[in-house]
Amino acid sequence: MNCIDPKPSDSVKSRGFVPGVVQKAEIDKNANWDNELGDSEELTKPLTRAELEVILGSEALKPSKVSVKRLFVLQGLVTLLSCLAWAWSVKGKPFGLDSSAISSLLGGLIAIIPAGLFAMRAKLLATKAVGSNVAGSSVVGLVTGELIKIIATVAMFILVIVFYPELDWLPLLLTYVLALKCYLLAWFFK
Repeated sequence: MNCIDPKPSDSVKSRGFVPGVVQKAEIDKNANWDNELGDSEELTKPLTRAELEVILGSEALKPSKVSVKRLFVLQGLVTLLSCLAWAWSVKGKPFGLDSSAISSLLGGLIAIIPAGLFAMRAKLLATKAVGSNVAGSSVVGLVTGELIKIIATVAMFILVIVFYPELDWLPLLLTYVLALKCYLLAWFFK
């Protein structure tokens, strides 16, 4: 017969497990864990440059050739090339400035301007954090910088939609995505 017994004979309490014993075991386990961490010297001693070079290789510690300026130049070039390509392809004549070319230019600017705002925020944090050693405030600063970047991007899309009635979506979105993918291109060319 399938009925539910309100007091099963093989419950946790009937097997001898009481909450106090389980809690004591958890406390003992945590105390052992704390003792293991406190006795280790490996976590307290930072690695030297030579040890890091052995682990990561000498190339990993060299500064990156990818800079913010190079990234902005690359995004600007991709935006201009896309703008020129749309200007050439739509009218069939060289450099015809029409709605496709302007939409393409606006798409690139929607990618570049918020990235510039984020770069300025990161630069401000870097100059402010030189004297202090607070990791939490820099993380909060980077998160707020990313929030500013997202809000600026959404606001720019809305402004373009509202104030430019001859908007062509394909050139706008294609150039926006190409300008965003410059981060990936910069990573490959480092």
